[in-house]
Amino acid sequence: MDNWINGTFRKLHLDYHQPVWMKNVAGAFTEEEARRQAAMFKQAGIQAVEFFAYDHYGHAFYPSRIAPVHPELQQDYTGLMAQALREEGIRTILYLNAFTSVHMAEKHPEWLRVLEDGTMARGAWLQHDASQLCISSAYLEEYYLPLLQEAVQRYQPDGIWIDGGSWTVEYPCYCQNCRSLYQADTGMDLPKGPMPGPDEELDRPEWVQWRLWRRGQIFPYVSQLIAAIKGVSPHTLVAENNLGKYLYGIPLMKKGRLVRWLTPRELGLDWLSCDPVHFGANHEMIFSREGRYQATTGLPYDYMNERFHGWGEWQMRSHTDWKLEMATVLAVGARGFFADQPYPDGRLEPAVYQELSKVNEFVKERETFSVGAAVVPEVAVLASLPSQLLGPTAGAEWGRDKHWGALPKSRTDRVDGTSLVLTEMGVQHLIYDEATLRENLGRQSLVIIPDQCLMEEETIVLLEQYVEHGGRLIVTGRSGLWDEQGVRRPEDPFARLLGLKRGEELPAPLHYWQAGTGLARTMEFGEIKLQVWGTALATMLAGAKELAKVIEPVEDVWRSSGRERSDWQHYTTVGAAPSGSRAAASAVTLHTLGQGQAMYMNGDLFALYYLEGHRLIREWLSCCMEQSYPSASRLIQVQKPLHVEMVMNERMTGAGREILVHFLNYFAQKRPGYVIHNEEMIPVEGIRCSVRTDVKPDSILLQPEGQVLKWTWDSAASTAIVHLPRLELHAIVQLVLNR
Repeated sequence: MDNWINGTFRKLHLDYHQPVWMKNVAGAFTEEEARRQAAMFKQAGIQAVEFFAYDHYGHAFYPSRIAPVHPELQQDYTGLMAQALREEGIRTILYLNAFTSVHMAEKHPEWLRVLEDGTMARGAWLQHDASQLCISSAYLEEYYLPLLQEAVQRYQPDGIWIDGGSWTVEYPCYCQNCRSLYQADTGMDLPKGPMPGPDEELDRPEWVQWRLWRRGQIFPYVSQLIAAIKGVSPHTLVAENNLGKYLYGIPLMKKGRLVRWLTPRELGLDWLSCDPVHFGANHEMIFSREGRYQATTGLPYDYMNERFHGWGEWQMRSHTDWKLEMATVLAVGARGFFADQPYPDGRLEPAVYQELSKVNEFVKERETFSVGAAVVPEVAVLASLPSQLLGPTAGAEWGRDKHWGALPKSRTDRVDGTSLVLTEMGVQHLIYDEATLRENLGRQSLVIIPDQCLMEEETIVLLEQYVEHGGRLIVTGRSGLWDEQGVRRPEDPFARLLGLKRGEELPAPLHYWQAGTGLARTMEFGEIKLQVWGTALATMLAGAKELAKVIEPVEDVWRSSGRERSDWQHYTTVGAAPSGSRAAASAVTLHTLGQGQAMYMNGDLFALYYLEGHRLIREWLSCCMEQSYPSASRLIQVQKPLHVEMVMNERMTGAGREILVHFLNYFAQKRPGYVIHNEEMIPVEGIRCSVRTDVKPDSILLQPEGQVLKWTWDSAASTAIVHLPRLELHAIVQLVLNR
């Protein structure tokens, strides 16, 4: 079956949640208004529209026989929109919420999620108690799946987009359904609360067991969704909001036991889709790093950006913002999905679509260079799925003032920080889960494992073979010390590969890294000791070469020789203590194994960079990268400012192949808050890139302008050196390589 999502770059989502007290719902949405809106969408270049059938409050927007229709619904909103869109030749996608409703407390209280104290939970962000449905209950089979089938049979949509589903299945439920099912699957009672924090979780096996079991309910739920939809309309494509992201891994469970972690392509979805920027935040960063993962999944994928500053309002951002976001989406191989919100009576703002038409014209000029293209692998960043969900968070775990820094800590900071620093350095990279990395190891020039605490044995074995056959590897921190179920391994699984053995955690919450003479010589400030917050480990060398040492803080910071956490004394305003003189472990090592090399970095440096953006951390990471994978060996080298992003794509053509190098400008205004705006783009001049190819290009063009660029060919290095004279917002350098 042809997946039409691949060729659909300009979708629209209409967000239409209506509380029960709202009056005149769809009151202005007559047949004439529906046709006017559909014509407006067509004129704005929109190819597919997602519209509501069933919302977070549990209201249907059509005459449903199963779900309560909104009490103030004046028109068949869903039906009129479906008909008008088809008349204009626009694809239709139905939106249905899954696990929230304000009506079930009265009708089926036995289906609701129950807290440990016996009260019933609020669903998602609803301001209503007793509005969260439990995945363990009969709700799916008796209510929701029939509702899905009713909507699909009635409107025969091209796609279904499920929201409020998998991303709500995360927190404990103590309903009788969960108690019985958990006991049947595991033979145990539900663990008693409170739920432990992330830094204690791996020491509480009963909670690890519960979390695996709970997330294991998601795959059967998704399978039921897909079967129900395909059973009545095989051609309808299915997406489930936020599934398929590296931070939302799904385990396959059998009778309470982990079988394996599922890759996104095993979930059975037709495409991956998410609204990843909920309340402002940084669209370009989020689209970039999530796209660099979903590019490896083998599925089509899209991301929503929106007209407003945050969901649930009617503000309008600059179309320059929208263009940069859409350009980022295209660069990482995704498709666009713009979000708007109708007024309660169903009307829309025409001015939004006048602006959106400019954005979609911009996209249309560029999307032709995305058809058939894929992001090129070179450097792999491992995002172990269990490591995003279990284990300690990144960065400083204690000792530092808790108010330091603007961002809350997360396990994903390690992967996010790796992608950020590689983007700033202009290093071509993708993000892989373990199973996908194992399948693609032979295509990687360097693999980075940024403190992925939980890893599968098979991955470690194959990485060892990869290095022995000439691969390059960087491992940081506590990577692999636990297995994929959160069980601590008795021995260091990377000992042979790294040429050292990692031991116990060092007692202090921060240390200093002191570069050896050779490494220091490569740095501008190599004589400065690098302050590194977070856990460091004792090390014992067994063949590795030490490039830098871990220096403990001054001894006086401890109240006693016991050096327990309670003995730590707060030193400066935010808790730092100066460096002492005692070398406690190796900070950076390099080990040759077979034909390849493995580097170890004893800390959480990538996460610290994400949280702090410190230039000295970037200098250390850049110099260590140069030791592991010299820039002269890379597929592409770029001279650019830090804020410019580069993404390299490739596609086959009838005459040969093309390399498509995307450059994205980024110049956010100064803001004290969370919302990021890129409205006034400052042009960048003098960007240069050197691309290694197997043959000399026939031509190199700037697209979509079709302008011939100046370039030279270094035959000895088999490298095309291209000069990009000026970057406004987005540029594509197209290297045409005919046979």
